[in-house]
Amino acid sequence: MVIEVCVVLLILAALIVGQARALSRCRFWCQSCGTLFSLPWTKLLFRQHVNDEWRLTCPHCGCKGWCPARRPRKKEDGR
Repeated sequence: MVIEVCVVLLILAALIVGQARALSRCRFWCQSCGTLFSLPWTKLLFRQHVNDEWRLTCPHCGCKGWCPARRPRKKEDGR
């Protein structure tokens, strides 16, 4: 029983870190100063979000608020 719980916790931790690492490739838009910024994945762990808006602190103006995520565009191969 203890081993199963440990395995489940390890899987959950891996999923949370994986989501944070994927999110670190995004840029966020501060609605207060209009700056696009990105954050390292360590600062994105356990952040509140609703859809594509994340509750973050802007590193430029220091405003805490909901910042929409701007996902990177997929590269076109020129075909």
